[in-house]
Amino acid sequence: MLALNNRMQWEKLDSPFGNSGELPELIEKLAKTFDLDLLVEITTEYITHQMSLYEVTFAVFPYLIKIGENTEDKIFQLETLLSTTVMLSEYGGDNELDAIFSNSKCSPEQIIEIKFSFKEACKKLKHLVSYLEGDILQRDESERKYFLLALAVANEIYSVSSILWRYHENEEYGCGCPNCDETFILWNEEDKLVLYKEDPVFTKDQEQFAVHPSSLMPSSFSKKVSPDKNYAWLSHYIDSLGITSLKTTINYLFGTAQCPYCEAEFEIFENIQ
Repeated sequence: MLALNNRMQWEKLDSPFGNSGELPELIEKLAKTFDLDLLVEITTEYITHQMSLYEVTFAVFPYLIKIGENTEDKIFQLETLLSTTVMLSEYGGDNELDAIFSNSKCSPEQIIEIKFSFKEACKKLKHLVSYLEGDILQRDESERKYFLLALAVANEIYSVSSILWRYHENEEYGCGCPNCDETFILWNEEDKLVLYKEDPVFTKDQEQFAVHPSSLMPSSFSKKVSPDKNYAWLSHYIDSLGITSLKTTINYLFGTAQCPYCEAEFEIFENIQ
């Protein structure tokens, strides 16, 4: 990890507000206090902004995971897991990481160290989500939905985590046809998803188009998180975590529909935008 005893190295890191030089002191303080307010301050005012990632994001992430590992405070551990994985929910993988450091003021050696430490810290997320699975049951449904997101990030399934982040409220989804490239709205009506060409909030008198839900028996649910079985593992955790707002919706999300424009059939989940 990037050493905390050299503020000049940290000042070279790109950050959202140009205050990366303050982070070594804040990280050391967090490691001693496990202060939740300080954790929120670091993640929202120093290392990310409006879901954008910076050089400093990847330098600090390993420290946050290490601090989370070094405490027996389950509340702090859970908040660390949720805040760091939300931060990475729309991460673009190695290509984005390389692009972020493409014009860095850091030395090549420092860049290699930051990237290596980040990837090593990511490997620890699987253990952390497994360790905290029982504790998330005591939290409200909104946080249990974020735990789904954490599972996706821990397994590097960013196509799922980005949808869970962008559409956390589960009210409407943007969608597009892979055949004609037209876009439309997936609207949630009492857990039943339907299609509209335009936002029904503003255009009330318009035709509604059906979404045909899939059906997955509980015997086909899977505790194993795998990118080729998203329907199965999401269904398992939605059921085991008691996320009632998604129990019916998940079948529509993995259902099919006909495009309102060209009438070609397409899979919903693969084309949420």
